[in-house]
Amino acid sequence: MTSLENTLQRLGLTSALENTWWQHTQLLNATAPERTLDSEVDRAVFDLLGVSQHQGISAVYANTTSFEGFLAHIAQFNCTTELNLERVNAYLTGEPQPAAIRQLFDEIAAMPDVLTEQDLQQWQEEGYVVVKQALDLKQCDAVIKAIAGFLNADLSQASQWYELKVSAGIMVDLIQHPALTQARNIKRIHKAYSQLWNTEDLIVSSDRCGFNPPQTPVHPFSGPDLHWDLNFSKPLKFGTQGIVYLTDTAPEQGALTVVPGFHHQLAKQVEEYKGKQNEIDFHQFGSKAIGANAGDMVIWHQFLPHGSRPNLAELPRIVHYINMYPFPQV
Repeated sequence: MTSLENTLQRLGLTSALENTWWQHTQLLNATAPERTLDSEVDRAVFDLLGVSQHQGISAVYANTTSFEGFLAHIAQFNCTTELNLERVNAYLTGEPQPAAIRQLFDEIAAMPDVLTEQDLQQWQEEGYVVVKQALDLKQCDAVIKAIAGFLNADLSQASQWYELKVSAGIMVDLIQHPALTQARNIKRIHKAYSQLWNTEDLIVSSDRCGFNPPQTPVHPFSGPDLHWDLNFSKPLKFGTQGIVYLTDTAPEQGALTVVPGFHHQLAKQVEEYKGKQNEIDFHQFGSKAIGANAGDMVIWHQFLPHGSRPNLAELPRIVHYINMYPFPQV
């Protein structure tokens, strides 16, 4: 029996997670066995367990019929806290959140607003906002060191930038690290998201980092260019995405690029764009690269086409992706 199983049994939480959530994943396995779990609940459970979507899906499909095997797979990441297990149980059963979490929500509610009226107006009109100093420079440096350690590289040495093991062009598959955990739990970030979602009852994503070095003739930009992270087979709903710059990032430095205001257009013309995102040059609609300082965070409406861009500067763009959202109704 793994430590995670022991913890679940000791807390009396095994039943809800196994009988409610695990049975749900097995039904999806039977009906759509293409190694993808589309459910918003799955995403939320993985985030609360402290694993990425890829790690969670891999754990499910590596242990298709064994809940104990799934727990053993997850336990190896050493990322699941007792408090978050209690949160999963509460969300799945409809019980109140743990007292410590309710206290956190009260603290966030009592904080001064992070986003100004001007910020919120920009959000409504353009679909993105910049949160200044979401992380301080010490926190940024801690995450950069974690990324460097994960990649086993000295990121100050340009000779090493193009030999790194990254995925999808610029993604660093670092998920579990104390520096990332600290960054994900910054109250200033939580407050900003609570203003956009109109609730403090939010969970934080367990997401990756990014490293986008300057392009060269030998190492051209590998993408991703403008795209959506949406499932067009389901009704589209409001959602957010976010990125924290860990170093000063100029617009030409591979900065996050969006099409401001496109959330209004997509909502009205879903059928026109469904299944065609690889056929459309979204830059024609007026794309904008968003530069900002180290520690600043860009949050954008998930209806905006977004992506990186070629890094035409002399230094890499280094980032951490952080999102927050309410647990979906079961």
